[in-house]
Amino acid sequence: MAAMKAAVPDATVRVTEQNDVFVRAPNGMQAVMGLADSYARYKRDPATLDNILQMHTLALVFRSKGNRATASAEMLSTRAFAERMARALRAAYPSATVSVNAQDEVELRADGRSLTLIMTNAYGMYRREPNRLDEVIGLYVAGTQERTKASTAAKTAAGLDRARIVPVVKDRQWLDDNVRGLKARGLAAEFLTEDLNKELVIVYAEDGENRTRYLMAAEDVGDRKQLRALAVKNLMRLLPKAEMRNLGDVTIISAGGDYEASLLLFEHLWTGGKINGQIEVKGDIVVAVPAKDVLLVTGSRSREGLKAVREIVAKEVQGPHRLTDTLFVYRDGRFQRFGRPSRAASGKE
Repeated sequence: MAAMKAAVPDATVRVTEQNDVFVRAPNGMQAVMGLADSYARYKRDPATLDNILQMHTLALVFRSKGNRATASAEMLSTRAFAERMARALRAAYPSATVSVNAQDEVELRADGRSLTLIMTNAYGMYRREPNRLDEVIGLYVAGTQERTKASTAAKTAAGLDRARIVPVVKDRQWLDDNVRGLKARGLAAEFLTEDLNKELVIVYAEDGENRTRYLMAAEDVGDRKQLRALAVKNLMRLLPKAEMRNLGDVTIISAGGDYEASLLLFEHLWTGGKINGQIEVKGDIVVAVPAKDVLLVTGSRSREGLKAVREIVAKEVQGPHRLTDTLFVYRDGRFQRFGRPSRAASGKE
């Protein structure tokens, strides 16, 4: 209990009559954490006590990331919100085809053009003030209409704000799925991308006030050789300051909830064998990006840290904004796949 209170100081934490832990976080989230399995694991191996406590503390931190409205039974899921947005866009674009894809993004096709609209910003506004649902959707639709006034892709490219180009880190499965979606609609357009490693790609996007639009390869973004540097510089300016929280051998890095995975591109965070030049890890830096808003860091020689990270990853990749369950190690100035999953239980890589 003491560890949980330290991680989320404003939370209410107490033991129930059944010896479970009841938690009410500042955001209104309430949960009962059963301890029977954890206690049985502790009895088998008392040396695992710190790791078990770390797991429950990490779970509390992640479950308390949202706002008070998320605890309400009336709160729309990301999927339901996207469907609601799609209905509004169909009304605004009667001749367009509007659908929601597997990533809960809204796809709009009209006048020979195709746009994939990310719901992150709009859904975040709604979560903060759920009573403004209709207003948020209205603002988003109005913003979309403003940005789609041009009737051709060339006009859209000409209006591209290069100061808002940002890099979005995705896994290759996301790219493959969306490329197939374009081809299925008879579109020859390609996303503007760049390889990060064998598992991850950088998808370039324009981060607008009301939506994030993925860029197409045919768009004029200036010097392609300087694109990554430009996009990273833009993202550093647009993102809030990264916050770091240490729980045992695991560091959780957050930066607004939209582009955590893209922090892998911020070289100053990872050089010198320390996180942000301050936090030293055991061995090489190992990271996990199981979802777009989750970035976990530990050391390659920390068995407890690696175990903790993998257990969190296993849960987070089941969410709607999943990326990958692969861990990456920072070596020779780049992130590469870390070890083999089959050896995860031993912590030896």
